[in-house]
Amino acid sequence: MKGKHRVIIEAERLKYEFEIKRNVTVVQGDSATGKTTLVDLIQTYGRYGQEAGIMVTSDVPCVAFSGDAGLWKTVLDAYRDSIIFFDEDYYFIFTTEFAEAIRNSSNYYVIITRQPLNYIPYSINEIYGIRTTGKYHFPEKVYHEFYPLFPEQVMNCTEKVVLLVEDKKSGYQFYQSLNDDVECISSEGNASIAMQLEKISKNKPVMVIADGAAFGAYVAKVMAVAKRRSNLGMYFPESFEWVILRSGVVDIRNLDDILAHPEEYIDSGVYFSWERYFTDLLESSTKDDRIRRYDKSKLNEYYLEGKNRVAILNVLPKELRGLLSGPMNVV
Repeated sequence: MKGKHRVIIEAERLKYEFEIKRNVTVVQGDSATGKTTLVDLIQTYGRYGQEAGIMVTSDVPCVAFSGDAGLWKTVLDAYRDSIIFFDEDYYFIFTTEFAEAIRNSSNYYVIITRQPLNYIPYSINEIYGIRTTGKYHFPEKVYHEFYPLFPEQVMNCTEKVVLLVEDKKSGYQFYQSLNDDVECISSEGNASIAMQLEKISKNKPVMVIADGAAFGAYVAKVMAVAKRRSNLGMYFPESFEWVILRSGVVDIRNLDDILAHPEEYIDSGVYFSWERYFTDLLESSTKDDRIRRYDKSKLNEYYLEGKNRVAILNVLPKELRGLLSGPMNVV
């Protein structure tokens, strides 16, 4: 499935309104914020339809899993091009088996959980809380909307900084090449970033850079560390390939529209995360070009030289550019 899908769920005194645009959306939050009520409304509508006094408006079917947890595979197999909601009461959503089952699925999934889904590469931009707006005075409705829980945070620091990157592939190679005054280290995997942060002296400013498209399960741990140290910044682009694509150093047909509306191009049945899509797009578009050929494991010199390096650097937030640019002339 592709595209952005607007969902409106209404009952007598309640209204939820939100958009779903990726294969996995996670809804978090404390008790009594309306998470379980959302699933209950969809379940009730599925059983009784509008006779239950509930209206569900969406251009694709919306269903909520209920019943025997042992039947979840059967339920998944029964639906195509639908939005399926799961509550955290079902243990199977935390398993590798579930992650494999929703990989390459034509459905979108909304998973309500306060615990991380360690086997699913979901985006930090698709982790939401539920916020209530309006007043609860009958006959007015309570309007519930989704809001992002993890906005980007980039520090403005003039001191020497430690750059913590999730691996030693192309992104690390690029950042490591920019400024000798910036210590660039790898956590050897996105799951280890929080643990690696704990090993770095609290007196040293740290900037964390990771692929936001697949960092959803780990961002809460990094945020918890951030509460204990004031000199921690974070930058979570979709991926390093996304940064390169935005820089304009590679000419790709319809690229501006792809970057503006990726959900219209990325098929959930093919790509488990947007990070994989942007990697494939960059690799496939340059595979026959010896000069520009992109290799995730070893970054081509084309992306490290002169104006190309500056163009890529200029995609980064200005605070991060200031830390990394050194003596380079960056516009």
